[in-house]
Amino acid sequence: MVLVPIEQQIEAIDWLHGQQHFQHLPRCFFSGRSQRKINGFPSNSGSSLITRNSSPVSTAGLGSAVFFRHVSPFSLHDWRSIKRFLSKKCPLIRAYGAIRFDALANISSEWEAFGSFFFMIPQVEFNEFEGSSMLVTTIAWDDSLSWTFGKAVHALQATMSQVSSSIVKLRKEVPNTSILSSNNVPSKKLWDVGVDRALQMINKNNSPLIKVVLARSSVIRTAPDIDPLTWLATLQVESENAYQFCLQPPDAPSFIGNTPEQLFHRNRFDIYSEAMAGTRARGDSKALDLQIALDLLYSSKDDKEFSIVRECIKRNLEAVCTTILVEPEKTIRKLSRVQHLYARIRGRLRSEDDEFDILSSLHPTPAVCGFPTEEARVLIAETENFDRGMYAGPVGWFGGGESEFAVGIRSALVQKGLGALIYAGTGIVEGSCSSQEWDELELKTSQFTKLMNWSALS
Repeated sequence: MVLVPIEQQIEAIDWLHGQQHFQHLPRCFFSGRSQRKINGFPSNSGSSLITRNSSPVSTAGLGSAVFFRHVSPFSLHDWRSIKRFLSKKCPLIRAYGAIRFDALANISSEWEAFGSFFFMIPQVEFNEFEGSSMLVTTIAWDDSLSWTFGKAVHALQATMSQVSSSIVKLRKEVPNTSILSSNNVPSKKLWDVGVDRALQMINKNNSPLIKVVLARSSVIRTAPDIDPLTWLATLQVESENAYQFCLQPPDAPSFIGNTPEQLFHRNRFDIYSEAMAGTRARGDSKALDLQIALDLLYSSKDDKEFSIVRECIKRNLEAVCTTILVEPEKTIRKLSRVQHLYARIRGRLRSEDDEFDILSSLHPTPAVCGFPTEEARVLIAETENFDRGMYAGPVGWFGGGESEFAVGIRSALVQKGLGALIYAGTGIVEGSCSSQEWDELELKTSQFTKLMNWSALS
């Protein structure tokens, strides 16, 4: 790994946007949440010194020093294959990627390039720190796979010879974009049928099913085409306490998202996770906003949904931790457009090698699947007539001694010429109302469409 410090803070997403001519190479972008203190980690604010142990604010990657993709489910062998190329001595080497929500479901054509999982260690990486930046190049080779050091160097040289040094700052808005058409899968009518069926299963005598999360895919066409990085930059306006990501295999759509939900963050033996469920809009005034928050806080239906998520995550972490602390037990997490019920869970791992078990046990959480997990997964597969792909799956990175994954919600699959597939889901429990749950889907989807206008031709 070669590190080149830059005494200027340049946004990683702006650097990546300047490399648009690399359509044939994979690319990635990952931005952690600005308020690290949520997880007990102070930010790097106030220091422009870059060290090998510094944690980037955002990272953009181009090309792959090594990549990992397969159509079979992500396994312990796959995790070990990735970890071979990572090092605690060089924590900036990270494998960025995502895993499908349901590895047992058939992969549809739009998700084919991603496989069951897709991870890449970038050839060229731009790391954005507080007050400074860094350009990083990484070479990986494996003689047993006929990928020699010489071939790796030659591939890196070919990429570096085309890397652009020009930086054009992205505007935090979608310019003059109109929605030409929008089609929801399922339609409102079929949504009602699916929710009613789920409630019948939940209310059936002796049924173990307590909660299921049903989702919707909204297909939109716009004029002009939406550039995925431009769209992602507009979402950064709402980025406080949220992760932003972009993952794009070669010559494939971009999977982008602005998710508030952390799956887990591991730093050596310390593990952090979060429970989040229940959704309300923000109020137009402080008084209304408080009233809406109190309604959410004391809603028995939402408390039931939230408690399932919190207790399930706690129970799963107890299997690999010596100690577990849930604090607070339940509070309100306020985002710019919505607010949720929230709890933080932290623990102390018995072994750092339990990382794969953590990922396997936490995903999928009841917040995106339901409870019990297998019963909910089967009902989702029988009800939804679209492929979730990486939506609601783990999105993040593995490092030598640290790893962090978000839940890939509030996300979309974007490709020029084909439009966008916007995904959203909502939890169904006893007492749910299909029309209210549909309104929640509309609220969650609106962060992507709020700056656009409906075409008069639609």
